[in-house]
Amino acid sequence: MSKKETQNTEQKQEKIITSYDRKMQRREEQKKKEQREKHIMTAVGIVIAAALVCLIASFPIRTLMATRGTFIKVGGENVTRVEFDYAYNIARNNYLAQYGTYMSYFGLDLSGDLSTQMYSETLTWQDYFEQLAVENLISNKALKDQAEAAGFTYDTTEEYADFEESVENAASEAGLTTRDYVRQLYGSYATLSRISDFVKEAMVINQYYEQVAEERAPSEEEIQSYYEENTDSYDSVDYRIVTIEAQLPTEPTELADPAEEETSAEEVSAAEDTQASAETDAAQESTADETGTEEEYEPSEAEIAAAMEEAQALAQDAQETVAQDGELQENVQRASANSLIRDWLFDASREAGDTTIIEDADNNRYFVLAFEERYLDETPSVDVRVLITQEEDGQALLDEWASGEATEETFGALCEQYSTDTSTAGNGGLYEGVTRGGLPDDLDQWLFEEGRAAGDTVSITSEDDGYTYVMYYVGQNDPAWKLSVRSTLLSETMTAYMEEISAGIEVEDSKGNLNYLKVEAEASAAETSTAEDSSSVEGTETAQTGEIQTEETAQTEETQTEETAQTESTQTE
Repeated sequence: MSKKETQNTEQKQEKIITSYDRKMQRREEQKKKEQREKHIMTAVGIVIAAALVCLIASFPIRTLMATRGTFIKVGGENVTRVEFDYAYNIARNNYLAQYGTYMSYFGLDLSGDLSTQMYSETLTWQDYFEQLAVENLISNKALKDQAEAAGFTYDTTEEYADFEESVENAASEAGLTTRDYVRQLYGSYATLSRISDFVKEAMVINQYYEQVAEERAPSEEEIQSYYEENTDSYDSVDYRIVTIEAQLPTEPTELADPAEEETSAEEVSAAEDTQASAETDAAQESTADETGTEEEYEPSEAEIAAAMEEAQALAQDAQETVAQDGELQENVQRASANSLIRDWLFDASREAGDTTIIEDADNNRYFVLAFEERYLDETPSVDVRVLITQEEDGQALLDEWASGEATEETFGALCEQYSTDTSTAGNGGLYEGVTRGGLPDDLDQWLFEEGRAAGDTVSITSEDDGYTYVMYYVGQNDPAWKLSVRSTLLSETMTAYMEEISAGIEVEDSKGNLNYLKVEAEASAAETSTAEDSSSVEGTETAQTGEIQTEETAQTEETQTEETAQTESTQTE
C-alpha cells in the first residue's frame, strides 16, 4: 500500500508546474521552432541554389550540345551544330562572294532575317544556304572516305598556321577580338579551337581533290578530239561589216496612216461644257512644248517599208565595196558575234571574199558583210603575278623586292604581304592563262609586248581606276582555246567523279532541324498523291470506256440478231 501511495504522490507532483518549469518549456519550444525554421530555410536554400545552378548550367549545356551533340547525320556520321554552322557560313560566304553584287536584284536584304526572305516559292534563303551546306558536307564526307581509303596524307601544320595568322590579322583590322571575329564568320558557337579540325580536314580534302583532278586531267589527244567535234565554239573569224540604218521619218509623210475622223458636234458638246478639262489639256501641251518631252512620231508600216527599201538599195551598193571599206572585226568567236550574222559567218562552206546582206527588221537596218578568214587562235596566254595597291608606291615595293633574293617566290611573298586583291593575294598574286584584253589596256600592252621574258617586272599606275599594279611576268601558257577545252573536260570528269562517290550518302535529320528537307518531303508526297490520283482517274475512265464499248457491242449484236430474224422471216414468206 505504501508503494502505491508513493506512486500517486509522484504523479501528483508531476502535475504541479511552477513558473520556472513554464519558462524552461517556452525556451525548449522556441528552440524547437528555431530548429524547424532553420530546416525549412535550409531546404528552400537548396531549391533556390538548384534553380540557379540549372540556369547557369544551361549555358554550358547548350554549348556542350552544340559542340558534341548531334545536329544531323551525314553518311551515318554525327555532325555537330558547330560543324554545321561552319559549313553553312562557308557556303553562304562563298555564294555571296560570287553573286553578292546581284543580291539586290534577287530582293535579298543581307541585314535582314534570311529565314523570312524567299529564295523560291517554297524555300527561304536560309533554307537554300542550309541545302548548300549539306551538299558540301556530303561532298566532303565522300572525299574524306576516298582519301582515307587511298592512304592519302597531308601535313597541314604550315597551312593551318597561315590560316590562324590571317584570321588574327583580319580580326585586328576589323577592330574585333579573334574570338568575336571567328563567331561572326563561322557561327555563334565557333572558336578557333572548335573549328580547327574542320579547317584542317578541309585542307586535306582540297589537296586530295587537286591530286585526283591532276590524275584525271584530259590528255592532249582528248583535247584535240573535243575541239574537232566542237570547232564552231572555239574557232575565230575575221570579217568586215557596214551597217546601213533606215532613215525613218520624224513627222507624217504621204505614206502616214490616215488621221482619225473628228468627233461630231453632239459628241463634243459635253467636252465644251468642261472648261477645266480643256484648260488642263492646254497647260499640258504648253509644258510639253517647253520641256521638249512631246512624244516622238511613230512612222506607219508603209513609211517603215519605204525607208527599209531605200536602205536595202544602199546596202546593195555597199556590198560592192564592203571588202575594202567595211569596218574590220578580228578574232571574233561565235558566242560573241551578233545572233543574226553568226550562222552565216560560221557556215562550214564560207570562203574568203564571200559577201552578203542580212536584214535586221527589229532595228530597221541592214548588215553588209564580207568574210575574210576562219582560224583557231593559237596565241599563247600568259601567267603573271600581280600586286595591287591603292598607293603610288609600286617602285618602292619593287626596290624592296630587288634588295632581297629577287625570285618569283619572294615576289609572291610580297604580294601576300601587301596586295589588296584578297582573291589572289593568298596565292602569291598569281593569274594564270591571261589572254589579250584580260587586263586594263596599259597592263595588257606590257604583258603581250614582243620580247617579254620571264622575270620581267614593272609598276604601272592605271589612269582608269587609280590603282597601282606591280607585275612579275612568269611566262607563256597554253592558248585560250586549249585552256577552255581542258577546263570543260576536267569539269565534266570531276562532276561525274563527285556524283559517283557521293551516291548513297544519306542525310538524317531526326530532330527536324532542316526545313528544306521537310519542304522536299512534302513536295515528294504531293507528287506521289497526284500520280496516284491521276492513275485512279485513268483507271476509272478506262473502266467507263470498257462499259460503253460493251454496251455498244451488245446493242450492235442485238441489232444484228433482229435484222437476221427479219431477213429469215422474209425469206420464209
